[in-house]
Amino acid sequence: MGPRPASLPRSSPARLLSLRLRVSDASICPFCSLIPFAATARPRAVPKRASDSSRRWQSIAATSPSPRSELEAVLVELQNHSPNLVNLSRLQLALQGLRQTPGSEVVRIAILGLSTSTSAGETAKKLLKALLSDPLSEAEDWERELDEHDDGKPLIIRVAPDRNRDIDLRISKDDAIHELHVSSPALNALNIEILLMQVSAPFGMPGEVSIRSLEEAVLAPTVDIPSAEHRVSPVTTPVHQALLVADGLTGAINVAALPVCETNDSIRGAVQLQGISKEQLDATFDVIDVAKAERGIRIFRQSPQNAMEYERLWFASNVSDIMTWVKAGATSSEAATKPAVRRLVASLLQNTTSAIQAQEARKVSRTLTVGSDSGNLGDLNDRLATWAQEAHTELQNELDLAFTGRRWRKLGWWKLFWRVDDVAMLTNEMLSQRFMPTAEQELIYLTGRVAQCKAQLPEYPQPTSTEAGRASSLSVHQRVSRRTYAMPKWPGHIAFTRRYLQNETVPALQSLAQRLVLRSLGTSGLTTSLAALLYMSSWASTLYEAGAVAALGIVYSLGRMQKQWETARGFWEGEVREEGRKALRAAEESVSTVLDASGPGKTMEQEAEELNKARELVARAEDALARIR
Repeated sequence: MGPRPASLPRSSPARLLSLRLRVSDASICPFCSLIPFAATARPRAVPKRASDSSRRWQSIAATSPSPRSELEAVLVELQNHSPNLVNLSRLQLALQGLRQTPGSEVVRIAILGLSTSTSAGETAKKLLKALLSDPLSEAEDWERELDEHDDGKPLIIRVAPDRNRDIDLRISKDDAIHELHVSSPALNALNIEILLMQVSAPFGMPGEVSIRSLEEAVLAPTVDIPSAEHRVSPVTTPVHQALLVADGLTGAINVAALPVCETNDSIRGAVQLQGISKEQLDATFDVIDVAKAERGIRIFRQSPQNAMEYERLWFASNVSDIMTWVKAGATSSEAATKPAVRRLVASLLQNTTSAIQAQEARKVSRTLTVGSDSGNLGDLNDRLATWAQEAHTELQNELDLAFTGRRWRKLGWWKLFWRVDDVAMLTNEMLSQRFMPTAEQELIYLTGRVAQCKAQLPEYPQPTSTEAGRASSLSVHQRVSRRTYAMPKWPGHIAFTRRYLQNETVPALQSLAQRLVLRSLGTSGLTTSLAALLYMSSWASTLYEAGAVAALGIVYSLGRMQKQWETARGFWEGEVREEGRKALRAAEESVSTVLDASGPGKTMEQEAEELNKARELVARAEDALARIR
């Protein structure tokens, strides 16, 4: 290939070739750079004949912390002091970058295909291939592996020169995250790692999606890591920059509704649209055509004489703008912090400030609510006693109505022959409509008043789950069904007991009714057959004698069925009443425990002090960030 003309753009093939020749031999391996290490400074040699004053100034300069180490210390203190106000995964990534050598930090970039677009994953994969491909060489093995990669699985790409890769870290398991080591002459010296996956970004009308929610969803995506057979563990993978890739008109509408342009260039959008330019749409995202970039790389590999056509297709595809954005975040002058790392810390501090302001607004709202409420804990104790009295009265009255009502009369012993399959339905309806519905609603209202007076949401003692080997003497309100249910934010004993009765006792009652009917029919049929045999074998001289044998069997079977079924009905009725009383007592004790608790939690003054401390730490971190190089 001839010398590069003066009019060739910066990303021309000749430029790529020159970048390849100028890659430094001292490039840091991206995998090794993931290990946190302290930034070491080269000690300055002091002349042997230095004066005492110069030595004193040098000792002071050596002991004073640098702005970078000061920022790291403040972020660690902020993490320990207010972990609920910061995104811990992004904070760890920021600390990792600050602990590395300035200018050599690892920059993580995510290329995310929007899950709402049908072919966004394939477009993101083709875009990544175009960014990393070297048009001056033939197609490499990693390009084939990237083409064969499943779009639905995440992929990690570590960009580094081949000579710095001593160990092949590519995982070949089918159920694990795949890794590729790629040598790209344009990006080898930038210490970049790329995450390729699909993501579900928060969507809504323009202005509805906040910047913080977008950053937490896109700059800290969740990757499912296989932990066991047929099991996955979600792991948050924070990145410095993210590129949202969509396809078609639907993808353009989804990306346009996101506040991408307000994220200080940390998040960028790219939509695959053919024959349309960004100026025509007046869009805040990049309009790309990956097919043109692929065609340009392919024809240049066929012959270097196609360099001009390659450049035309490359810039027409707008992939060059994405390449410029990638390089801008990972390129810095010597011994200066990379822009991507600086933007990450700034975004982290800004989101922390927003969280502090939101916490202060909630604190003021709670203060005004508590001040305007006339109730106090003494009134709540009276309300609790009134509720318990009314709940016991409701339990007695409602169950009396239930067990003397029409549904319960339908389950008489002589009606089981045609209503045996309705036992579960009728008893479940009785429990749903008559098992303290009003008391449960009043309990929820009472716990709301408790939370209002205490200016917080207390945790109530809940029914504990059944464990293997536990004594069977526990009451029902202390036992949990074999099914798993989410505990509510109020005493859930009433609903829990109702669920226990429906899931455990009602099926047993239904099964008993079916067994009694089958046993009665079997006994009656057996005695009737015996009477017929006696009559036919002349053991019974008359029809009346044979009929007496059959009648005796039928009466015996029906009597036994009546006795057992009425006993079972009476036992179930008593169990429902007793478990209802136990549930009421347990719920009353749970609320009383919260009301009598001596430690109501953090006071308003303590919360104000913690928020002021967090605000002070953020201010110190912003000052240190402004002073680092």
